[in-house]
Amino acid sequence: MTESMTTNRLSLTDNAAAQLAAAPADLRRSATLRLHNGVGLRPLPELTETILRECWQGRLQRPFWLDLASPTPADLQAVAGLFGFHPLTVEDALIPEHRPKIDEHEEYLFMVFQSIAGLSDETVLPAVGVGHCATSRLAAYLGVGFLVTIHDRAFAPVEEVAAIVDARDTTIDHRLDLVLHAIVDRMIDQVFPVLADVEDRIQEIEARIFTESDQDVLPTVLKTKRELMTLRRLMGLQREMLLRLSRREDLPFIEPKTAIYFRDVYDHAIRLEENCAILIELATNVAEAHLAVASRRTNEVMKFLTIFSTIWMPLTFIVGVYGMNFDHMPEIKIWWFYPFLWVVMIGIVVGMLLFFRRKKWL
Repeated sequence: MTESMTTNRLSLTDNAAAQLAAAPADLRRSATLRLHNGVGLRPLPELTETILRECWQGRLQRPFWLDLASPTPADLQAVAGLFGFHPLTVEDALIPEHRPKIDEHEEYLFMVFQSIAGLSDETVLPAVGVGHCATSRLAAYLGVGFLVTIHDRAFAPVEEVAAIVDARDTTIDHRLDLVLHAIVDRMIDQVFPVLADVEDRIQEIEARIFTESDQDVLPTVLKTKRELMTLRRLMGLQREMLLRLSRREDLPFIEPKTAIYFRDVYDHAIRLEENCAILIELATNVAEAHLAVASRRTNEVMKFLTIFSTIWMPLTFIVGVYGMNFDHMPEIKIWWFYPFLWVVMIGIVVGMLLFFRRKKWL
């Protein structure tokens, strides 16, 4: 049994090496390896299967951080095969809309984090991604002496952390969990200005519905509400993940000192979830206010039409009576009766208007 498992592991490693050799150019374009050399971190100019194998074998003495930006499935499968990552984690890492999760394996933790990428000009929140929100995804493998991160290109949190680490020439030794914390912290914090912008836009819509009739208000507000609910679910899932990381529940790859920092990120996630709940309630109130204003405007129109029709009813009756063709209508031959009839009709209109005003219907 042991010999069979060893043979399968060797064949898997050989396949990974073959895949790395077959497409080195793509992997070099998508990957950045930062290796601890006893002084600091330095990105390597070239990335080969030999370098990755040496990094993996010497990870206890020289921790490394391998960052993959939009890798192809073949590239990620090759790296996973070389490092012994489970194939199911590779599948989860490549799914853009995968929900946040944390899986514990024997030699590493596999985590998926989600954050919103930003705003678009068309809607309050972007309309592409998980649910109705455009999201940015980070998949991470964290173990003793290694950190592997997978994300889309132009991922600001990773770029910022890499720049800080390189600029400060910071040694990481065995503290790669701190690097992961710094990335996740920036992922969570970048949501705050987005929600602030969403709140400003909702308030602008709320002010506009009382001054002008906009038929696009309700669809926009309801779409925003759905997007906020999606974001709230994402933050709720990540809040549970961060709680586990902060408490180090059966997570041997998180140091006690780092767990305190994850607790701070956990507090930020709670604030984001609460802000989402407040904005959802605000969007609901705006939608209800829009419906109330629309109903009020409809009632004003119906009131005007009803009063107008009510005033014309007696006039129509009088005109209808004298529009009939009778031979014997004595008042028709009286010369003053026609102007008198006009006085009567005008008096009816004025009297009804005064009556409506007294009843406060006008």
